[in-house]
Amino acid sequence: MSKFRVKLNNLKQGNLDLDPSTQGLVSDPSLQRTILVPGPKGIRRQLRDGEEFEDCNYWKQFAYPQVSQEESFIEVVEDDGSVYSSIPEENNFPRVYTLNVDDGTSYEDNVVNILQDNGGFAKFVQIHNFSSGGSVRVKINSVNNAVFDLEQGSIQQFNSGDMSIGKLQFHNESGTNSTIQIILSVISTPKS
Repeated sequence: MSKFRVKLNNLKQGNLDLDPSTQGLVSDPSLQRTILVPGPKGIRRQLRDGEEFEDCNYWKQFAYPQVSQEESFIEVVEDDGSVYSSIPEENNFPRVYTLNVDDGTSYEDNVVNILQDNGGFAKFVQIHNFSSGGSVRVKINSVNNAVFDLEQGSIQQFNSGDMSIGKLQFHNESGTNSTIQIILSVISTPKS
């Protein structure tokens, strides 16, 4: 998910939430400028000047340089690099994690929370164990009976349609440290 800031005051419109009697900013938050804007799922989001929110990159279309500074009312604070398309299956983007899974560590120590980090499930996942000394155990979506061994130097791949993966956890008791690389494709899911 990307992070956005509502920016209703801009160069062309000026500071419309100034108190005309004092020429100072309005101190009453209820008088602060707000607008209602429908998101990509048609849900109206009330945007208050200065507030920050996280959502898919649908909102980038209202930010500079996609529109002129005079017309923009959104500022991109953090861009997750994802794309937005009105065709849902096109809203996928790549992500790579590299994780050091030390010997003697458990699932709670080695977590890749795909859903929390990216705002969507992975539809494609490739897990590579670069270790030259042993296997690691991999738990999928925190399910105790969805655990498999990934041998040293081997790769496990889940293709689109196999399953949706929101979390991966790793356990290592092989006697050697392992480096795990995870390549995935995430479908970005809008919040509004």
